Amino acid sequence: MEEGDHLFDLKPTRCRRCGRELAGEDPSPKRHQVVELPPVRRHVTEYRLHTLCCPCGARTTAALPPEVPRGAFGPRLQATVALCTGLYHLSKRTAVGLLRDLFGANLSLGSVSACEAAASEALAVPVAKAHLYVQQERIAHADETGWREARRRVWLWVAVTRWVTVFIVHASRGREGARALLGAFGGSLVTDRWSAYNAWALERRQLCWAHLERLFVAWVEGPGEGARIGLTLLEEASTMFAGWHEVQEGTLSRDGFRERMTPVRERVEALLAEGKASGQRGVAGPCREILKLAPALWTFVDEEGVEPTNNAAERAIRPAVLWRKGSFGTHSAGGSRFVERILTVAATLKQQGRNAVEFVTQACEAALRGEAPPSLLPAHVVVTTIHPNGRSP
Repeated sequence: MEEGDHLFDLKPTRCRRCGRELAGEDPSPKRHQVVELPPVRRHVTEYRLHTLCCPCGARTTAALPPEVPRGAFGPRLQATVALCTGLYHLSKRTAVGLLRDLFGANLSLGSVSACEAAASEALAVPVAKAHLYVQQERIAHADETGWREARRRVWLWVAVTRWVTVFIVHASRGREGARALLGAFGGSLVTDRWSAYNAWALERRQLCWAHLERLFVAWVEGPGEGARIGLTLLEEASTMFAGWHEVQEGTLSRDGFRERMTPVRERVEALLAEGKASGQRGVAGPCREILKLAPALWTFVDEEGVEPTNNAAERAIRPAVLWRKGSFGTHSAGGSRFVERILTVAATLKQQGRNAVEFVTQACEAALRGEAPPSLLPAHVVVTTIHPNGRSP
């Protein structure tokens, strides 16, 4: 239970059986908590800018203090609007209704877009530094999915590291898009078999075994020799995952795992060679492709911290997929930058257990005052080199 804001000690005054008066203390009273939300209403501050006339004939109008927004909405309202649409994926119209009903704040649909743009600009530098940090990490998971921008097909890319996750929207699903996301990333990269990642050395890649298992299941459900090969490969994958879980639980040493995986590796690659030679449609081609990438099947065996699946990236990109299905994408490049930045902020703060409302509010306040924004990076990390346009190089 949480510590309460208000505490009431309720003591019985008489015995429920005989009616005798009671006194004393209960060292472990039963606790009953009630959580309630206070009513929150928008706060309007009005600044009256007087214009005075000098005997010389000049008229002078007072200026707003530097800490006062030049627009009609303060930093916390901007942040709340941006998170309503970007984190909680409300439509603009629904966000307008929510803000009106909960806070008494009357915004137009255009005002929602203006708040999104202001929050996006305030988040540009923290997100750019997070992007650069990911490119310098030791291990990253990457994935991509379709997106729409101004009614044309583009791609939403994600890279996930231990503490930071970044998203970008890019016109290409090929190597150009992968490079925009990962830059000169030189660590171990966990992905599916999409060809855009082939620019990275095989010894620094790890293919997702969850994707491979789904492929093997498809073979099992099909005809011919592929069914036998698929079933046997699933058995080998089961053996591999069992050993992997023992390593994670601390019941099997890394050296012991490597030794156990040596015959598994030999059998898996032999089965893939059989599939390649089978000539069976839907089996021979994938087996040929996987064998070309064979070193990337086993990076997790040797390198601590590398996982055998790309689940981290798939989980990270799932909320964006749901958002796309409800919003049909973005209408401009500016809208895509908002998507990149708010998704990056939401995913990264969730990883670090930090509050998204407070972070985006602080970023909007810093932008208003012309100060440095808060950082998305872990406290021990400092990254200062960013591109002038707010994107990492």
